[in-house]
Order: sequence, then structure tokens, then C-alpha cells
Amino acid sequence: MPFHTSNRRFYHSIRFKLLLVALTLLVIPWAGYRFIQETENFLRVSQETMLLGTAQAVATILHNRDDMFTSSRPAYESAGPDAAIYIHPLHSSIQLDGYIEDWTPYLQNLWHYRGNDGTEFDSLVGERGNYLYLLFQVKDDHIVYQQPSSGRTDQGDHLDIAMQRPDGDLARYRITTSAPGWVNAQLLSDNPLDPEPLGNEIRIQGEWQESSDGYNIELRIPKDLMGERLGFMLTDVDDSSSREVSGWASSADIRQMETLGWLITPNPILEKTISGLEHESARIWVLDRSHRVLAKRGQLLPSQSGPATDSDNELSSNILHLLIRMALDQPSGKFVDELAGATHLQSPEIESALGGTPETRRRTTADGEAVILSAAWPIRSSDTVIGSVVVEQSTNQILSLQNRALEQLFGITITFFAITGLVLLGFATLLTSRIARLRNRVEEAVTHDGRILSQLKPTRSQDEIGDLDRSFAGVLNRLSEYNRYLEAMASRLAHEMQTPITVVRSSLENLESDPSPDEHQRYIQRAQDGTARLGKILHRMREATRLEQLLQQTEPEQFDLVSLVQTSLESYRTAFPDILFEAEITQLEISINGAPDLISQALDKLVNNAMDFHTSGSIILIELGRGERGEISLSISNRGPALPEGMERELFQSMVSMRKLKGEEPHLGLGLYLVRLICEFHGGKAEANNLPQHDGVRISMLIPVQ
Repeated sequence: MPFHTSNRRFYHSIRFKLLLVALTLLVIPWAGYRFIQETENFLRVSQETMLLGTAQAVATILHNRDDMFTSSRPAYESAGPDAAIYIHPLHSSIQLDGYIEDWTPYLQNLWHYRGNDGTEFDSLVGERGNYLYLLFQVKDDHIVYQQPSSGRTDQGDHLDIAMQRPDGDLARYRITTSAPGWVNAQLLSDNPLDPEPLGNEIRIQGEWQESSDGYNIELRIPKDLMGERLGFMLTDVDDSSSREVSGWASSADIRQMETLGWLITPNPILEKTISGLEHESARIWVLDRSHRVLAKRGQLLPSQSGPATDSDNELSSNILHLLIRMALDQPSGKFVDELAGATHLQSPEIESALGGTPETRRRTTADGEAVILSAAWPIRSSDTVIGSVVVEQSTNQILSLQNRALEQLFGITITFFAITGLVLLGFATLLTSRIARLRNRVEEAVTHDGRILSQLKPTRSQDEIGDLDRSFAGVLNRLSEYNRYLEAMASRLAHEMQTPITVVRSSLENLESDPSPDEHQRYIQRAQDGTARLGKILHRMREATRLEQLLQQTEPEQFDLVSLVQTSLESYRTAFPDILFEAEITQLEISINGAPDLISQALDKLVNNAMDFHTSGSIILIELGRGERGEISLSISNRGPALPEGMERELFQSMVSMRKLKGEEPHLGLGLYLVRLICEFHGGKAEANNLPQHDGVRISMLIPVQ
């Protein structure tokens, strides 16, 4: 009989006792957490205050310096953020070949334009030497080039560029070609409706090359051709027959000077102004109201470290400190600075600063290697906010100080762990001694050949070792009962075999004593019947053994259980025409992974069992479908005597039978035992239940869906 310990009080368990001992360890992480938390809060506030102070100092210097901010111009302010075109300083040469490899460091600053009918393109403007370089990435699923023989320039895909000349007039140029390759700009007339160009502008040169999703245009324009404004419009032609315009996208209305975008370059005066407030491993941005970068100084990544100091060498020589550094997250001197080349910043703290309220924010770098703290402060003119200052710095210094604090705390932690470890070692020694005594008692109760000499006396301890002690006592008791069961099985076999042996013996004696030839055949037949019955008894015993061996060698296969049951049902109706069989199958197909021969054998056992106990004239019902928990259920029901109370589980044990009438067939109670073995082989189980009216029995095979 199993022992249930769910009602044991918690303070009796070993877990509670170990918890009491381990509570002393809570002092260490709690003290360390409080110390590090206070330190981190202090350092965080100090860093935020420092960055805000730097941002405020820069904003104070730039106070009322409207002349340094492009957004102070009324036309720019009313046009919105798209009314400016940022000129990026190019640090390497650009080769005019129509490919974007030279632009890779600056591609994160591409500006996207979208027009009607899905027309869209990206642009980027850079400056190197006396030239402006322009890159256009156009998405076009059908490129239509100009007709070589036509003098018109508006019958194919083309790009129009409008700029302010140094003298203040408007000039418009068109970039078009009849095939990929080298291109020159064509000067357009002042009349927007005139498709004929006035001539070529050979100083504006470039390359037109197709790409995977459209085409690229690279241009080079001398700076002495341009004033302060620039705009461009892309025209898309998709029909090579009609050559009608299907869509366009533009940065401005290139027919009007007032709508062209202002050209913005980093302001050297601003950069010189903020250079005096630059911090180590910090970066200062100056933005206008449209979030454009007007000046930038400093960098977040630390400079190359110099030779190690004496203190560093001493620390490196300490093995304990080296182990601590391996366990803790160290400040990373290499991380991805995704904003390094940005020309347009958009973040909550900048929005707050442009609204007039200073703000700070923490963000994690794209690679997760560092945390960046940024502080934004508004730059004011006499009556409004004209821009903002953003100061950024990583929190690596705070992380370094935290690590130092943890290194100091580690020594205290080792001391506490050493003391607590000794206490736990003594307590564990006490527990192991109790377990060793239990082991000795079990070995003394059982001999080497498995015979049980005596029973264990349960202890009164309420913890888990006491449970183990009582469990061993229960196991030994159950083993004693099983030995008695084996002895009873031998007695039952002897009883079953006594009758056929007696029949054989008496037949042989009669055959020997009776000289009448007429009686010889009758005695021989009786002896043969007794021998056959002995053979059946032995066959029943070997059947269980063979099945257990067969289960270990059987390879599962996929088969349709519905088809198997239907085939077996037809066989039963043919073999037993006097018995009514019916089937209820709720699905057209049930595919399982198993052994069809074993399932068929189990079904035969269940049907034979139902035929033995069913009421004459009643129906034997075979049901196949899904159970309440989604498993496959194969049930055999028959009308007849109900199961006695408590017999549902015992019915599937070996050598258990409920047959009261003894016929010619020996019944050793192995049929349902074999059914249980087959169900367990398929990962399921067998169940026996009385019908709702207690006028019959249902035996089910429940197999999980695999």
C-alpha cells in the first residue's frame, strides 16, 4: 500500500531545514545589491547632470546666433523638413561608374522621395574638392530609354535637376539617355512645356547604370555652377509605344525657385565653437529645427589605449582578480556606433528639446555591446527655439566603477560562503549518515538470492528520508505479497493440470487392464484429449512469454486502424454467424504508428472475452473513435454480468480470471494481461468499466496520437 505524504507539514521537510541554513546567504546578495544600486544611481545622476551641463553650455554660447541656423530663414521654416538638402563631406574619391560601392559609408543617409503611381527614388548629395557628387537610386520595373533619333528628351525615363545659379537665376537640366553608360546634362529652356533642350552642359557629367530593381545615376557638378538651392524631379515612362508619362516623384516644384531645397553643409564656425567643450569619449551634435546636423564634434568610441599602468600590471598579476574579470561584463571598447555618420537625428529627447524642454535618454547600441546616454538642450533665439544641442556618451565608465565595487565585494562573499559551506557540510554529513543506516537495514532484510528475511520497521521521522524509509518498508511488503502470488500461481497451475493428468493416467491404466479391442480406441481418445489439454495449458503459458519477447523485436509501422477493425469485423461475422456483431466507427481513417499484428491479436482477445461473457442473443459492440482527451479509443462492449467492485484494475494482471464454469478449455487469466502488454507497447493503456446500467462490461484500448 503506497504511503501518501502530501499532508506532511512543511517545517518537517529537509527543504525547510536547508532553507533555514541557506538564509544566511541572503545577506550577501542583498548587501551587494543595495550597494551597487546606490552606486549606479549616483553615477547615473552624475553623468546625466554632466551631459546636461555640457549641452546647456553649448546652447548658451549659441543663444541668439540666428545667422548660424539655416532654419532661421522664413522660406525654409515654412517649407518643412524636406526643404533642405544635406551635403555630406566625402572622405574618399567617388568614381563615376554608376555603382554604389564608393558610397557605402554614406548610404545610411539616403533621402527617400515617393511620388504618384508608385514612382520612388533615393538620393544622396556629397562634396569633395570643387565638386558636388549626386547619387540617385531609382526603383523601376520597366526602364524605357530615349529614342536615339528623336530630338525630344521627354519620351523616356529622365531626371530633371533645378538649381540656383550663383547669379540667383533658375537653371534646369535634364539627364536622359538612349542606353546605359556615360551621360551629360542637357540645359532646358525657361519654358517648362518646351521638350527640346537648348544644348549640352558638358560640365555636368555622370553615369547611368541598371540595377537589380531599376537603375542608378551618378553625377558630378562643379560647385561654381550652383548657388544655395537645389531640387530634382524623376519622370517615369513605362510604355515604350505611346511613351506617355506614367508617374513622377520630386523633391520640390522645380519650376519655381522658391520651392527648391536649401543646400546645407556642416558649419565650420559651429564646429569650432563647440570644440572647446568636447569631452573624452563623448560627442556633441548641433541640430536645426528640422533635425538636420549642422555641426558635430567628438566620438563615442575610445581612442587607442596607451601602455598599461603599474596598477593594471599589478591587477593582471593577481589571479583572483583575473577570475573576477572573466566572470563580470567588462566595458567594451568596440561597439557599433550606428549614428556615426548620421545627418538627420530623430529621437524623443530631441523632440522634447525642440519643444523647449531639456531631456535625457538611454539607448542600447545595435550590437548590444554598450549603453549610450544622451542629453538634449534647446537653443533659443530671442523669441523661439531655433535648434538643439545633443551630447552623447557611453556608460562604460559607470560599468568600470561597478566592476571595481563587485571585485571588492567578492572578497567578503568568499568569506561568507566558506563559513556557510562548512555549516552545510556538517548538515549534509548528518543526512548521509541517516541514509547509510537505512541502506544497512535494507541489506540486512534481504538475502543475496532475493529472499526477504524480515520486514523493515518504519521510522517516525517526518522529512523526506523518513518517507524513503517507509517506502522501502512498503516495497518489501509488496515483494512478500508477490512471492505469495507466485506460490499461488504454481498451485493454480498444479490444479489446472491435475485433471488432464488424471485423465491420461486412468486411460492408460484402463487400456492396460482391459483386453477388449473395442475399448482400446475409447481409452486412447481420452488420453489424447487429456494430452491436448495439457498442451493448451503450456501453450497459454508460452504465449505470454513469446509476446513479451516479440514486443522487444517489433518495428512499428504506419497503418490505418479503421481498415484493420473493419477487416477483423467481417472475419468475426463469418467465423461466428450465431453472434451479432455491430460497429460504431466515427472517422473514415485513423492512421497510427504501431504493430498491426499485435493490435489484431489484442482485438481477438477482447472479442473472445466478450463472447465468453455475453448474454445469448445480445449484441457485441465494437467502437472506434477519439476519447475525451483526444486519444484513439478502441472499445468492445457486451451485455452480461458486471465486474465486481475493485476488479477493474486487477482484471489485467497475470493469472487473474473471473470464469466460474470450467469447460474443456483451460483459462489461466492471460488474455487481458496480453491486451495490457500490447497497449503499453503502443504507449497507451487498457481500461475496463461496467456499462451505465451495470448490465455489461466495456473494455477499451486507449492509444495516444503520435
